[in-house]
Amino acid sequence: MRLAQWARVRTPGRTGLRAGAWYSVVALTARDVHLVVRGRAVTISRALVELRDTPPHEWTVVRLPGGSDPYLVCPGCRHRTPLPERHVNTTRCPRCNGAFAIAWGHAVGAPRVQELEPDRRLTRRRKSDVSRNGEPERRATPERRHRATSW
Repeated sequence: MRLAQWARVRTPGRTGLRAGAWYSVVALTARDVHLVVRGRAVTISRALVELRDTPPHEWTVVRLPGGSDPYLVCPGCRHRTPLPERHVNTTRCPRCNGAFAIAWGHAVGAPRVQELEPDRRLTRRRKSDVSRNGEPERRATPERRHRATSW
């Protein structure tokens, strides 16, 4: 039995995934999630997505930085539509004609500054002349390689 079957990107970025759209999960690993995006399998870091057991049944509210207008993403067909002019609980999709509730409290958008954590993956780089255990690295010189192969 699979634990999570649906995923969406938490913060929009250069992931190739649409903000607010839910994608079906093919496989989960400790670090990655394998999703189906437009018929192709895509691998993305597990830290970048929100996982869920059941398919979504409500519109996702997306607010992006940079002056773009907020919009809704349909849970049925992933169609984008502008926010309604007044605060309503449900709306109908103009593309698939499905009526769904709007998840006003679960808006997807840019992370707040306090939510951002520094990326520590590349902070400790080792020098090229030091091995992983801290000892000087011994590299085979061209003469040494030639002697070993000339026998």
